[in-house]
Amino acid sequence: MRKLTCHCEQVFNVDLPESVDLDANPETIANIANGSFLSCVCPACNSVLHTDLKTKVEWPSKNTTLTLIPEIDRLTFLSGSLKEIGGTTAVIGYAELADRVAVISNALDPVAIEALKYHLAVKAAETAKSAKTSIYFERKTESGDIVFHIHGLKENEVAVMTVPVDVYRSVLADIKANPADDTYAALSRGDYLSYQNILIEGQGA
Repeated sequence: MRKLTCHCEQVFNVDLPESVDLDANPETIANIANGSFLSCVCPACNSVLHTDLKTKVEWPSKNTTLTLIPEIDRLTFLSGSLKEIGGTTAVIGYAELADRVAVISNALDPVAIEALKYHLAVKAAETAKSAKTSIYFERKTESGDIVFHIHGLKENEVAVMTVPVDVYRSVLADIKANPADDTYAALSRGDYLSYQNILIEGQGA
């Protein structure tokens, strides 16, 4: 059981898992994608709460174990103050969990996807220098092209960017040929893989 506090200030216990095995519970993959995973209803005001409670997500057939870190703990985790994730790979916030599970579901390489996000973020910064953007994998088309959603370029709008599959394959081949490349290596900070690691370092954080 987990203890939650609703925006109506009701405190209640809810039966949400602290860990889940996606091979044993394949329906959870769709629930993560549609946002219903880790959601519940407040017994006082009936509001639907979408949480990002710390949760271990195991996927043995994909040789993957993720730990969802709540968005509110982002700075604490990145500062190194929050370390109890047991050698798993961290994803921070629900959106990153959904992103990573979708990437793996589509048989894509997470490092290559984060590298593509980094290049898109650099281009976005050139277009809108003051904008704070977030980039997420959306889907893979039937032809294999990679579709990303870019949030933050314009208020209340989401930009859609499609990267040709040949570009993805080229990046993936380069990663395999040059794994120690400074850019690719900088995508990972300890157990956290994200294009934002490079951007944070570039901002002197």
